[in-house]
Amino acid sequence: MTKYTIYKAFEKKFPSPIWKIVVDGQTKQVGIETRDHETTRPTLYVLDFEGETLLNNKLIHEKEWTLEALQHGHVILKRLGDTAPINAGIQLLDLQGNTRYLSYDYMWVDTCIDFVKMRPRSIQNGFEEYLDIKSATKAIDHDSARDRYNMDLKMPAPFTQTLPPHLAHLDYVDRPWISRVGDKLLISYHRKDGDSYQLNLCISCQSKVLHEQTLLQHMPKMIPQPYFQLGHQIFLMSYNKQEIVSYLV
Repeated sequence: MTKYTIYKAFEKKFPSPIWKIVVDGQTKQVGIETRDHETTRPTLYVLDFEGETLLNNKLIHEKEWTLEALQHGHVILKRLGDTAPINAGIQLLDLQGNTRYLSYDYMWVDTCIDFVKMRPRSIQNGFEEYLDIKSATKAIDHDSARDRYNMDLKMPAPFTQTLPPHLAHLDYVDRPWISRVGDKLLISYHRKDGDSYQLNLCISCQSKVLHEQTLLQHMPKMIPQPYFQLGHQIFLMSYNKQEIVSYLV
């Protein structure tokens, strides 16, 4: 019988702390926004699911812009407000860092599959319009059927019940987190290791453990969300927020 194992897909370090991560499951790309400690200006990166860099070190000079989504090879940015969460401003960049669309006349409302929903800056509610992400142009008609959302991305859920007998040996702190891939369970949990913590992963079927592995170690504190998952691949951020590690499970 073949031994079950997991494989590290990639490991990527960044010079500044990670501020935000977005994923496009259709093109299998990951968008990362980091922020400089002193200037707080954002820098953008795009990786594929094997860790190859598609967009590298794209500095955004205005710190109000922030990464919103990634679709069709376009990085979608919205503007943050000084006194409100969102300000007028929507921008699309291609993977060469070129601006494909830029407007200060619209406020971001939502990101749907293939479209950005936006509203004229002078209007508080209603009158939404759509920006076609693939063509980087405004859609002519206002079809509400465009309000479709990508639900492929999953987060593990905290598990508050008693673990089954074949998992009773897990020495965890706080509570384990559980997600599913196919017919298998992924159980992630923190374990105390001297004065620090480890993040561990246990892969289980209905009645037995298939594989156990330490994902992160030497952490002074536990991390609030172990990983996010797309299909058979999980992505996690290091404790110092300057590294992304991905595994195929």
